[in-house]
Amino acid sequence: MSDQENIASPRLISLRWRFLWFLVGVIGLFTAGMILSVLFSFHSSDVADEHLLDVEATQTQSNLMRRWDYYRDIIDGQVSDPQLIDLMTRGSGEAEALQKWVASRKPLLPHTVGLVLMSAQGELYGDAVELDAGPSLLRYLRQVEPAVLAPVHRDTPGREHFDQIALIRDANGVILGKLFLGVRLTQLQRIIDDSTQPGHAITLFDSAGLPIVSSGRLEGKVHEATVPLTAMGWSLKVQAPVQRLSSGGWLQILAGVMTLVSVLAFLVVMVLKTRGPLLQDIHLALEALGCLTRNEAAPSIKTRYIEFAPVTENINRIAEQLHDQREQLATLSLTDSLTDLPNRRAFEIQFPHMLGLADRGHAIALVLLDVDHFKTINDKLGHAAGDQALVALAKTLKALTRSSDMTSRLAGDEFTVLLSGLDNPGVEVWYQHLADRFRGELRATGLQVDNTISAGQTWLQSMAGDSIGKALARADYALYQAKARGRGQLVLDEAVRDNSEG
Repeated sequence: MSDQENIASPRLISLRWRFLWFLVGVIGLFTAGMILSVLFSFHSSDVADEHLLDVEATQTQSNLMRRWDYYRDIIDGQVSDPQLIDLMTRGSGEAEALQKWVASRKPLLPHTVGLVLMSAQGELYGDAVELDAGPSLLRYLRQVEPAVLAPVHRDTPGREHFDQIALIRDANGVILGKLFLGVRLTQLQRIIDDSTQPGHAITLFDSAGLPIVSSGRLEGKVHEATVPLTAMGWSLKVQAPVQRLSSGGWLQILAGVMTLVSVLAFLVVMVLKTRGPLLQDIHLALEALGCLTRNEAAPSIKTRYIEFAPVTENINRIAEQLHDQREQLATLSLTDSLTDLPNRRAFEIQFPHMLGLADRGHAIALVLLDVDHFKTINDKLGHAAGDQALVALAKTLKALTRSSDMTSRLAGDEFTVLLSGLDNPGVEVWYQHLADRFRGELRATGLQVDNTISAGQTWLQSMAGDSIGKALARADYALYQAKARGRGQLVLDEAVRDNSEG
């Protein structure tokens, strides 16, 4: 018997132990989170440093290339000088003139150490000593295609420079000589200095791997970014020290530990204080759901807990949607789906109000109208064309009726209009506007038809026991007379009776 009781009875759980295990789990999660945070900080710091290093290298490369292009443009402009080409074309007899040309250009070239002009045969225009052109330089200058794009010269202190070389050609492309422009390395040094971030180092290497200029010096483990300068045959190396956890990272760990202690204390307090409000929110949600199942108006639910916000928002939204759907169904039940005009039911609901206005002395005209030869449109052009004609008439009625009037579609091509505050001439003018505008709407739809509108008019009878059936019967009789008289006109039922009596 005891075994059966043990099987049937659920196992009891100690909230105290469950709460302790919960706290242990929270401590473990926070500890793991802090470890991951430290590791992530290390990784993020490395990634950020490498990114900044790449940006620094790219910007430095761009600055160097702008300076290189600047001097490239200068020397290209000099070799295309018509005066120089003319002098070179004349031959060696113009050596003195060529030396004067070189001498005239030197003062115009900023931050350069010299300008050397050589013929295609290797003849140097000017004194080699004055030009500081030694045997090794002359051998290099006489090379047809220099092996080094931008040679660097460091032999003479104070005159360290690199060369820009350009060929001089005549109009036929024949090589007439070479022009060498020596640019001081101080120009490159200034760019490197301006581009170096605090604590970083940048070095520019020539094609042989020798340093040209540098800024900063680092020891130990560093991040490096190397960028080739293809146009020059050089390379650029940017270095930054590898930094471990910064003071901000240690502050982050300290803040995490303090947060852990605070969260544990907060959890103890919150568990004790949230039970009552939590059950209250659940009760309100269940009550609102019960109202929805009973098709009753559900009160808006407000919760104090963000965890319940999606549930309460869904319940409130469902209640609002149900309310809107009821209103939409009510509107649809009173609206004609094709023309978007009030239907016969809406007309029957509104008619007593208009009849009440007539009882109080207001002139209320009921006009019953339809499209002449509407069946012909359906038979010849199809029902879609017929629907277009009805929509065109509906648009015309909407445009010509006021807020105090009421337009409705009874059935088929029959429409009613309740006009207030007009006399017989006013109704006649309104009808003429309607007929004219309807023909324009038909043309706008693209229908190749010229149908007209026939209409029958009656006045709602005040203090005479008038009804919707009587009024429609009078208007229908007048409409019948309009058809019989040739269509495309408005007939007043009182005029019909007067003529018949006469």
